[in-house]
Amino acid sequence: MKKFFQDVLLLKFATNSQDNPLHEQQVEALLIKHKLKYQAQPNGIQNSPDFRVYLADGSTVDVECKSSQQAYPTYNGGLPKKDVVYIFSSKKYDETTIYFAQDVVSDAKRDLYAEYLDKQAALLEEYRSMPEWKEDDRGFDFYNRAMYTQSGGAVKTNYFTHTKRNYCEQRVINHNW
Repeated sequence: MKKFFQDVLLLKFATNSQDNPLHEQQVEALLIKHKLKYQAQPNGIQNSPDFRVYLADGSTVDVECKSSQQAYPTYNGGLPKKDVVYIFSSKKYDETTIYFAQDVVSDAKRDLYAEYLDKQAALLEEYRSMPEWKEDDRGFDFYNRAMYTQSGGAVKTNYFTHTKRNYCEQRVINHNW
């Protein structure tokens, strides 16, 4: 795995659109090159991870591919999943970086998000129980949708100039695979 991730860091930008997932194809080619056993899209094409890699000791590592025109990925409604390795390709830098999800979103922040979402869901149920909500003869309803973004300028959001870039990459490379 160490040599695989070292090779991943040499990848240039490739788009990863649903209809033309070049970035995923680059990563898959490296999995094959390094003779790693893997399953592509183990949870379906719309769900993380993109690859589940089977290690010699019987454990697995999930790998998610992201690409962007910018120096940061877009997560939309999917908070980076803990213990998943993200491989992020940026057109702005024509480079790739790697990181564990927990190195970009702390456990404390995850707990706050979960608490907030629970409260938001409870508030929605409170409103759904109101007669005015129930008596809608046109079937209108509402659902909460999480949207994870990053802010604070390049010092916080640029994955290629961030002070912890090397730390994150080395944690993946030197992990006890």
